[in-house]
Amino acid sequence: SQYFQHYYITNNLRMSIISSGSHVVFLNSKTGEQKCVRLPRNTDVYVKPLSFQADSLVGQRFGQKYQVVKHQLVKVEEAPSSLNEPSEHCGKTNEFIKDDSATQNLSQNDIEAMKAKGITGDEIVRNLVENSTSFNVKTEFSKAKWLKKKIGKYQPNIIVKKPSIRLFSSSNISKLRPDILAKIMNNANVWSGSKAIVVECKDDLLTSAVSQRVGDNGTVVQIFEQKLPHTMYCKWLDFSKQHMETALKYYPIKFLAKLRPNVEEGNCDGSDLANDESTDQPQELGKRKRDAKPVNFEDYVTVYEQLKTGNFDSLVISAFYDPFPVLELLWDSLRFSGNLVIHSEYLSVVVECANFVNNKGCSELSVVDQWFREIQVLPGRTHPAMRMQTGGGFILSCTKIREGIYEHGSDSPILPELKEAPKPAEAMT
Repeated sequence: SQYFQHYYITNNLRMSIISSGSHVVFLNSKTGEQKCVRLPRNTDVYVKPLSFQADSLVGQRFGQKYQVVKHQLVKVEEAPSSLNEPSEHCGKTNEFIKDDSATQNLSQNDIEAMKAKGITGDEIVRNLVENSTSFNVKTEFSKAKWLKKKIGKYQPNIIVKKPSIRLFSSSNISKLRPDILAKIMNNANVWSGSKAIVVECKDDLLTSAVSQRVGDNGTVVQIFEQKLPHTMYCKWLDFSKQHMETALKYYPIKFLAKLRPNVEEGNCDGSDLANDESTDQPQELGKRKRDAKPVNFEDYVTVYEQLKTGNFDSLVISAFYDPFPVLELLWDSLRFSGNLVIHSEYLSVVVECANFVNNKGCSELSVVDQWFREIQVLPGRTHPAMRMQTGGGFILSCTKIREGIYEHGSDSPILPELKEAPKPAEAMT
C-alpha cells in the first residue's frame, strides 16, 4: 500500500507541473478571457487586455495566480478568504445601508488619474476603502465580498490552469454546458477501451471527452461535416502521439451514404446536413485552413470498413442540423446492447429520432430537458444565482436491442417476434 501511495503522490505531483511542450490555459480574473497556448512560446501572450511573457512558467505549478508587471508574470501570494467561513454576522443585513456613489469620496476622474500615475491596484483599493463612508458599517462578509470585487476590477490577475474538459465546457466558446456534457457522457456509457462514434459540429469538445474516457486502447470515430476534422481541443489536452494516431479516427459526413446505398439519395450526400459556407466555425489556434485539399474517399477506406462492420459500443450525436438522416445511416454500425445519445436544441427532431429507434428496437428510451441553475451555499447566505442560462436542449438516450428470446451468451434469437399475427380463420384450418 505504501508503494501505491508513493506512486499516486509522485504521479499527481508530476501532472501538476508545467512541462516544456505542454499547453497552458491563461484566465484573466477580471474579464474572464481565456487563452490556451503551448509553452515555450518565445513571444508575448495576449490575454485581453494584458500582454506578458510566459516562458518562465515552465517548471512551475498549475493553479497559481500571477500579476503582470512590465510584461512579466509575478507570483501573487493569495491571502486566505473569509467568504466561506461562518460568521457571527450571518443574521445581519445591509438593507439600511445606502451604498451608492455618494458614499465614495473618490470620483472616477480621481481613479483614472491614479492609474495614469502608475499607482498599483493595491494602492487604488486602499484609497477606495479609506474614502468610503459605508465600508466600516458593513458586515464582515460584505467587506470581504466588496474587497474581492474591487481587487478583481483594479488589480486583475492571470490564473494559470491545466487544460481540462470541465474548463473548456465552462468557457464562453463552448456549445455544451458542463451539466449537458456530463449527462451525455453518462448516458453514452463510454468506458476505457470501448469503441464510439461521435457526430458533432463547430468544435471537438465532445470528441475530446469521449476520447479521454476510452484511452489509448479504445477507438473514437468523429464524423465531421467540413473539409477538415475538428482537432482543436484534442491538441490542447496533450494526448499522446499513440492516442492521436491509433485511437482517434475521422470520417466525412458526405461519405455516410456509402454505408447504406439502399437509402434515398436525397438524404445521404451530406449537402443538406451542413453548409460549409454558412456555418461559423472557430479557427483552430488561429491558423486553421479549411480549403487545404479536397476530401477523397480513398483516404478513409479503413474507417469505412470499421463503420460497415459495426460493433461500436456507443453512438453520440450533437449537432445543429437535423440528426435523423445521420442516425438512419449509422444505426447499423451500433452493436446490440450499445448506447445511443442524441442532443439537439429542437424537440421535434428528437421526437422523430425517438420514433425511429422505437420501431427499430430499443430499451430504456427517454427524452429529457436538462435544467441547470447555480446556487450559492454558505452559512446563512444560501440563495440561487440571480442570472442563469436558458434550457440546454433535449437529450435522447436508449439502448439498442434485438427483439426475440435468447439463450445465455447467444447473439441469435430462438423465437423472433412475429411481425403479423395469423388470422383466426387461417389458424383454425
